[in-house]
Amino acid sequence: MPKQHQSGKMRDVMKELKRLGFQIQRNKNGSFKIIPPTTIQGPVYVTHATESAYHPMRRDFKKMYNVNIIT
Repeated sequence: MPKQHQSGKMRDVMKELKRLGFQIQRNKNGSFKIIPPTTIQGPVYVTHATESAYHPMRRDFKKMYNVNIIT
């Protein structure tokens, strides 16, 4: 299966998360591991960067980290 391009919306979300201090690591299988900064307590979040992950990710970040992702 060919590699897919990342959506523009998810690219903006990743930029916003980096600006907030989250560390983002890309795994070999194409998923992303998002590590919260030390100032924000919470677990490591693993996701894929497709358009269908956008809304669940927004909901989870609000619930787990109390962070609003608006792009």
